[in-house]
Amino acid sequence: MSPHPALDPWLDRVAQMAQVTLDLRPHTPSEMAGDVDRIASATDLLADRMLALVGPDRSDLRPSRVRHDLRTPLNHVLGYGEMLREDLGGTPAEPAVSRLLQLARQVLEGIDDLVETVLSGGTRTPPPPAARDLRPPAVLRDQRSGRILVVDDNEANNDLLRRHLERLGHRVTQADDGEYALELLASAPTGRDSDRPFDLVLLDIVMPGMDGIEVLRAIKRDERWRDLPVLMISSLDELGAVARCIELGAADYLTKPFEPVLLRARVSACLEARRLRDQEVDYLTRIEEERQRAADLLRVILPDPIVDELERTNEVKPRRHDRVAVLFCDIVGFTRYCDAREPEEVLPHLQRLVVAWEQAATTHGLLKIKTIGDGFMAAAGLLQRVDNPVERCVRCAVDLVREVEALQAHAGEEPWSVRIGVHVGPVVAGVLGHRQFQFDLWGDTVNTAARVEQHGTPGGITLSARAWDEIAPTGAVGTPLGAVDAKGKGALELVRFERF
Repeated sequence: MSPHPALDPWLDRVAQMAQVTLDLRPHTPSEMAGDVDRIASATDLLADRMLALVGPDRSDLRPSRVRHDLRTPLNHVLGYGEMLREDLGGTPAEPAVSRLLQLARQVLEGIDDLVETVLSGGTRTPPPPAARDLRPPAVLRDQRSGRILVVDDNEANNDLLRRHLERLGHRVTQADDGEYALELLASAPTGRDSDRPFDLVLLDIVMPGMDGIEVLRAIKRDERWRDLPVLMISSLDELGAVARCIELGAADYLTKPFEPVLLRARVSACLEARRLRDQEVDYLTRIEEERQRAADLLRVILPDPIVDELERTNEVKPRRHDRVAVLFCDIVGFTRYCDAREPEEVLPHLQRLVVAWEQAATTHGLLKIKTIGDGFMAAAGLLQRVDNPVERCVRCAVDLVREVEALQAHAGEEPWSVRIGVHVGPVVAGVLGHRQFQFDLWGDTVNTAARVEQHGTPGGITLSARAWDEIAPTGAVGTPLGAVDAKGKGALELVRFERF
């Protein structure tokens, strides 16, 4: 008999558990003897802790702590017992293991009544309830295995979780305190690929030093691990702490002693949530990459300020720009040249030339507007005001002529020549259409620049009188060409640029 009558039925159940464990030893293979020893040790610890309820220091006992201390060895009995029953299924030893598990569950279900009665000074407590023998279904490997970090300061708890998880096909890393768990996280890659060390953390709440709540806070504060799901491990009387953990971002919780079927279900749910989260991040990343690729392509087609406005407002409003210098460049006799050669021969030369022209325009601060066949159009002072847009156009034109000469020397073909025309004045700029956008210029200034080019001399740079008036003060030297009859313009005074 115990020092307290209320303990008698409980100690009787524990004694039966010890006897079943003893009877089990001769029928257990040697490779499983370690699990039987662990069950025996846990049973002895459970009896000792029950007797401590009526010991001389019982006044210092807190009910929540007592319940935790009694459930811990029961967790070990149930955990190792479940694995034994699985390993010994169909053997003569299986009924004994099932009886052991039934007794352990009877004690587990009555712990709250026991602690309340004994610590409150009562003399009687209801006998342990008849617990159902909940046999879990056959253990199946999860379709998707995961990399799991188990954090528990109790060696047996850690071992039980590891073995259950490994039987489900997961890869397990163990940490016996919170500080070491954070070190493991910090020392490993954090990407979404196969190098990522962990898909899930199983984290005990009650640990010495840094407890589970502190570890959880540290995980959720760090952007590298913020999305890592955390499954809290708690005792039944720690549900208040569990609620705080859920508020801090824990994915779920598991109470001790845990049922293998619940462990499997909750681990699988957390891993699936992790997989879906990774999938979502991957989709969003791809969408952002495609959006950036489209934006980069758009910036190849349109000027940056125009793309910025288009992205901001989904449209580009036409705008008038004053004092814009417009340059037209055209290859003389290009059609006749093409007719005498195959396209495969012509296009590489034209591609090299246009790329060189684009670079020259960029160098001198001109904005390329478009190429039309063998024609090239650019403008200075359009989206960014400059001091002398005509001078920029003329200096760019000098380089355009030089590039044609360089190409000719390289190709060894009959001479190409270009006509270049420059005019200055107001223009209207904007984007037309909703597909295959094109930024373009309109107005009399554009038409006049085109006429200046058409009436210019091959190999030369021709300016309108108005454009020449702007460049003359720079010391430029030119030759007046007189007035020409320009279509739609009437008499148009032209000047051929010679040099600066």
